Amino acid sequence: MYFQGNSFEFGKYAPFIIAGILIVAGIIILKIGLAITKAQSKTSFKWVVGSYLIQYAVTLFLSSPMLLNMILSQMECMELGLPDCYYEGEPGFIAMAVIFSVVLVLNLINIIHKPGLKRSLILTLLILGPIIGSNVLIFSNITNVM
Repeated sequence: MYFQGNSFEFGKYAPFIIAGILIVAGIIILKIGLAITKAQSKTSFKWVVGSYLIQYAVTLFLSSPMLLNMILSQMECMELGLPDCYYEGEPGFIAMAVIFSVVLVLNLINIIHKPGLKRSLILTLLILGPIIGSNVLIFSNITNVM
């Protein structure tokens, strides 16, 4: 009854659904990666989910200035009446955010799960893809819902 006619546009919300799927995939990848690397502590699913959410929050916090700039530039393009405006971030700032994210997530995995530095680096590289991908999907499409 609520979805009669064209009241629900799936295309507007598809990036958010894909971002949610990426987050769940990142949790599963972390759980499998911890099993493969034989982590020594806190490998139950509640610890894995908590650890992933902490890492997601840290990465989101580090990239928040860049993401806010992305939202503001898209809102500015909407005000100017430009139909499709894509934000091209400053490469130095993006590289700095990614490097700090890698270092912090590497240390968080090593502290929480204790797999060792080399194995933590492998886990970090595996899970940063879904984290960064979901952040970009969410924040590049947030103005479509507004």
